[in-house]
Amino acid sequence: MSHLHLNPNVSASPIYVGGASIADIRAQVGRDDIAKLASNESPLGPSPKAVAAMQAAISELNRYPPIADDALRAALARVNGHGLSPDNFITGNGGCDVLDMLATSFLDSGSEAIICRPTFPMYDITARRAGAGVVYVDLLADDFLYDVEAILSAVTERTRLVYVCSPNNPTGSILPAAQMDTLVEHLPPHVLLVADEVYHHFATHPEFSDSLEYVRQGKNVLVLHSFSKAYGLAGLRLGYGVAPVEIAQYLSRAKLPFHLNQMTLSGALAALDDADYLENTVKLVVAGREYLHSALAEIEDVQVWPSQANFVLFKPAFDAAEVSARLLQHGLIVRPMGQFYLPTHLRVSVGLPEENERFVTALRDVLAGLVAEGAEKADTAGQKKEGGAFKF
Repeated sequence: MSHLHLNPNVSASPIYVGGASIADIRAQVGRDDIAKLASNESPLGPSPKAVAAMQAAISELNRYPPIADDALRAALARVNGHGLSPDNFITGNGGCDVLDMLATSFLDSGSEAIICRPTFPMYDITARRAGAGVVYVDLLADDFLYDVEAILSAVTERTRLVYVCSPNNPTGSILPAAQMDTLVEHLPPHVLLVADEVYHHFATHPEFSDSLEYVRQGKNVLVLHSFSKAYGLAGLRLGYGVAPVEIAQYLSRAKLPFHLNQMTLSGALAALDDADYLENTVKLVVAGREYLHSALAEIEDVQVWPSQANFVLFKPAFDAAEVSARLLQHGLIVRPMGQFYLPTHLRVSVGLPEENERFVTALRDVLAGLVAEGAEKADTAGQKKEGGAFKF
């Protein structure tokens, strides 16, 4: 490999590290009752209608899927409304695939992208892989809100993409509609605003932005959605962007042929047709989110932030990696936030009610153990100091 000519942008770009798997942790800690609350997956899984449709598609896997995803885009236009047409939609092998299309299509070594940390690291990874410069306009430290004026001030002639995530991963905060209006109206025409709203189903805040309306108006906005969260289809890898027709059609040139497999197409269409299941999933998650936030807020050694997504961000008074490791011994997987620019924080996904309660109980036990160990060390250190003084 030493003689090969490597792309320096690819060589220098970070590698995304996914959450730990149940199988790996089961083998590591030697117990079967593992609860994965790390990757913001649906606690209920996919709709039974989607499962049945995917099972039926198995018998046709010797055939290529349609090279055009017309039926899926038509269904997406129907479900999302706003007078959008199938031509407003660009589908991808997960939301990350759409992010990669965006970076490939809009960024190069002479351009810049604006990213607001802490947030989803794939914006950074895909932008750097395209050779673009990355400009950070970090969220406000106390409440993780966006500083829209600072974003606008950071825009230059080289800026091509501005990424905002609402609800934001990993903070759960949103970009309110008034701020979104300001951003859309004041960004120059050579900049595309990428609004990652893959957690939008769980947003209940009255000020959550109706971003699809900007698309309908033809603004330079692409809204990113996913089937991985509320639809419970993370394993299928399906995401999509919604943008003005010209932008969506341009991005479609960055797709590979047959970019969606037949099981994905069949499962997605069936999932979109099961509104009741989606509604029940969202209700369960929102209730679980409120329970987790309230329970964590009552723990003395934890700082927690309100969330509009299907997870809750918290900061323990002890080393986050140590807390995570000890939770693993209880059979609970949460996500350390080092790769999300927050090495002192952890993120817990909403699970089933019994999983949420189990997590809170285990966290209390872990923190109590750390408090006791700290007190014991302090007492031992004090005794040694007194002993040393006595000898002299």
